[in-house]
Amino acid sequence: MQGDLFMKTKIKTHVVSNLLYFLGILWKINPKLVVFRFAEHFLSFGEWAFFNVIFMRYLFGAADYDRDFSQTASFVVISLTVLFFVNLFQIWMNERYLPMAHVELYEKLNRMLFDKAAGVDVACYENADFYDAYTKASSEAYDRAKSVLRNTAMFFASACASAFVIATLFSINWIAGLFSFLPLIGNFLFSKVINRIEYQRTLDNTPHVRRQDYVNRVFYLTRYAKEIRMTRIKNVLNDTYETASENRIGITKKYWKRLFALGLTRGILCFPLVFEGMWLFAAYCAMVTKSILIGDFVVLANTIVSVTWMLTDLADSVSATYQNGLYTAKLKEFLSYKAEIPEDWEGIPVPEKVETLELRDVSFSYPAQKKEGRYALSHISFTFTAGQRTALVGHNGSGKSTLIKLMMRLYDPTEGSILLNGIDIRRFNLQAYRRLIGATFQDFELFSMSVLENVILTRVKTDEQRQTAVKALEESGVKEAMEKLKHGVDTILTREFDEEGAVLSGGQAQKVAVARCFAKNAPIVFLDEPSSALDPVAEYQMYETIMELCGTDQQKIAVIISHRLSSAAMADMVCLLQDGKLTEQGTHLDLLQAGGAYADLFCKQAESYLQDIPQAASARKNFTAAAD
Repeated sequence: MQGDLFMKTKIKTHVVSNLLYFLGILWKINPKLVVFRFAEHFLSFGEWAFFNVIFMRYLFGAADYDRDFSQTASFVVISLTVLFFVNLFQIWMNERYLPMAHVELYEKLNRMLFDKAAGVDVACYENADFYDAYTKASSEAYDRAKSVLRNTAMFFASACASAFVIATLFSINWIAGLFSFLPLIGNFLFSKVINRIEYQRTLDNTPHVRRQDYVNRVFYLTRYAKEIRMTRIKNVLNDTYETASENRIGITKKYWKRLFALGLTRGILCFPLVFEGMWLFAAYCAMVTKSILIGDFVVLANTIVSVTWMLTDLADSVSATYQNGLYTAKLKEFLSYKAEIPEDWEGIPVPEKVETLELRDVSFSYPAQKKEGRYALSHISFTFTAGQRTALVGHNGSGKSTLIKLMMRLYDPTEGSILLNGIDIRRFNLQAYRRLIGATFQDFELFSMSVLENVILTRVKTDEQRQTAVKALEESGVKEAMEKLKHGVDTILTREFDEEGAVLSGGQAQKVAVARCFAKNAPIVFLDEPSSALDPVAEYQMYETIMELCGTDQQKIAVIISHRLSSAAMADMVCLLQDGKLTEQGTHLDLLQAGGAYADLFCKQAESYLQDIPQAASARKNFTAAAD
């Protein structure tokens, strides 16, 4: 993959640039949230500093400076009025503004991740490191976004407030000012080390957490329910989960002693030593040397607690900022990834009329195969022409689905080229090129949307869209069954969000998936095992419809993948793939007469088709005549 982005590399620690990058994202999403967050923290720390230093010094120093009661009372009333409005803003912020702003942040941040995930190369999904990077980015993005904003605002607010308080301590007594640096030293000295260790512990745990998350999904997803109940796979899953838990416990044990020792030392430097030392020193100055006034004594005794917590918050915000910076490095890498097949590739316009789709000496190797010098496809050359229905056949793993993925440009060939009307498909606008293709995938998925939306794969907003979807359901042979559902073709499929949703049989679901291809009515049609869940009779009817809708008069390029060779008997051309190579091509009858690997495959399957599929019976007669 480009730049080996998701390979395990040394973690980047450019914390400041990473945080500025994340803050830039937050500013783009909601600048008002950034401004209000900073305002809230500055007011909060300002209130704290004001009350513990200015307010207390003024109030308890009234006698020392001969202030009368009216002056003191006015100061208290004005101060409390200002603090009331500050608290009013903070309550509004936390109870009214933030809940709504965080919903907007959650939505827009995740949509940014969705858009990026939808644009990365399909090859990324076959890379375990990609899943580690993406799952970490997606699972933590929202919480990290709030943390980055909160801790950055806290850092600047607490730094300003702490600087003011420390300056006040030095103005009272320089030795007292020195006490304020102990929590600063304790936190900054140890927090960076602690957070680096915690971050490394999180990274070490990520693969094991991912395995546990996988087991969690398996146990609550419907498609796994039957296997779990009818087999012993539950024991294997439990073992996987338990092993992951044991590994996580082992990782925790590996790091806990260092974290405990560092945390204990930091705690002693930050609290008991500072509090007791300052209180004893302030009492000594006020009672023994008489070097400070009563107001200054109150400020010293009270402020050391405040400044300790301020500096603790400052250190915590710095350490959290450092940790967030390490996380942001991963998020930045993910969002900055440049796809080798960019979804927004403009390219040249596609032709108005599709005539040929040519494979010219195409070879392809998946990323994992490249390291071993193996190929999924090797030197494939073939030309698909408009009006031709081609059956792509072969054993599992022969490369049929891979070939379709290359023609859809989900991957690019390792060697050779694919040409549309004689022009390399890499030159065309990617989205426009893919709009030329209607496809049904072997591993299709139904979405928790209405039947019609599952067919046209967008919101049904017009009567024309509705009619198109209904017609496609009729052509795929499932319209009648869908109309019998509780809400007809508007019934929601799956019960993910709707208790009245419909759960279709495997055959019905496959017909809905095929209907997608019919509804798109594209000039290029790829059908990958479109009848694997159908019985022989339904399969024959399905292929009869497919061949009719993709007939010569339709001028479509139609490529059908199937293990069942009944489809080949109906096709205009047959291509046999074996171990990634195109070993035979020709019409069905020509290949039968040739008596090669295709004829052998067809002969072995023919008996199971004779009772239900008339076309297969006719083909068997042809095969027998050819053999004679």
